[in-house]
Amino acid sequence: MGLMAWGAAAAGGLLLCSEYEKSRPRVRRYEISHRKIPEAFDRVRLVMLADLHNKSFGKDNQLLYEQICALRPHYILTAGDMVLKTRPQDTENTARFIGRLTALCPVYCGNGNHELELWRARAGRRTAYDWYADSLKEKGVRVLADETAVLSRDGESIDVSGLDLGLAYYGKGLHVPMRPGYIERHLGKPEPGRFHILLGHYPNYFPEYAAWGADLVLAGHMHGGTVRLPALGGLMSPNYEFFPTYDRGLYRLGQARMVVSGGLGTHSINVRIGGNYPEISLICLRRKGKAVQESYGNQG
Repeated sequence: MGLMAWGAAAAGGLLLCSEYEKSRPRVRRYEISHRKIPEAFDRVRLVMLADLHNKSFGKDNQLLYEQICALRPHYILTAGDMVLKTRPQDTENTARFIGRLTALCPVYCGNGNHELELWRARAGRRTAYDWYADSLKEKGVRVLADETAVLSRDGESIDVSGLDLGLAYYGKGLHVPMRPGYIERHLGKPEPGRFHILLGHYPNYFPEYAAWGADLVLAGHMHGGTVRLPALGGLMSPNYEFFPTYDRGLYRLGQARMVVSGGLGTHSINVRIGGNYPEISLICLRRKGKAVQESYGNQG
């Protein structure tokens, strides 16, 4: 067999591996311990979803739905890019799936750059984003577009905010410094002493999110780095950033924590290789106890 034939065989093998990985969502588990977490939220389970990009795992996303059911979440949070800007006609399937999750627990949705691209296309008229957001609201989903919601349990509460990060910050291959006071202008200031979750789709601004006052950031966008390499992590982000700093997993900055989802779907770079399975993030909040941990598994 010649060199070209070997190359073609290797490429075919990688594509088969990618197709296998893309179709099998896995659960990645985290435990977040923080002194601000109220007693009523100790052991509360959050499911975080990101970067679905209109993908379906089985008819009506039944496989994904069953996996989430098995985790028995108290709250479900989405960290953006659940839709695909190039296929607005498919937002109906995504809205129906997210709306179905409200039968399990309260659902809160933040926006990513794909939702904002659909919103930007409005030009004074209703667009696929308006239909999508309205459909979610009709199903009981809280859409957090530069908004903050209060999550209450047994007389105690925490806050969750969704930041609509401007599209100018999603530049290809470069990092755009965030303007001073940007988050405050969009969300105001977090209340001191309260545990605050920020749905900040793009993880590269973790230092700014932490400086603003987020205790826990939930992010996505990086698709796990597309191709996972041993000891090196993710190879490339959708922004064509090679070996991104925040590709997938748990990150710490002072007292702030950030969980970056490996995402569920793909778009322009339609591969997942090297153990980069679609991810459902399960986050257990702890008021006190052992230090923050991360573990990995296939089931809830």
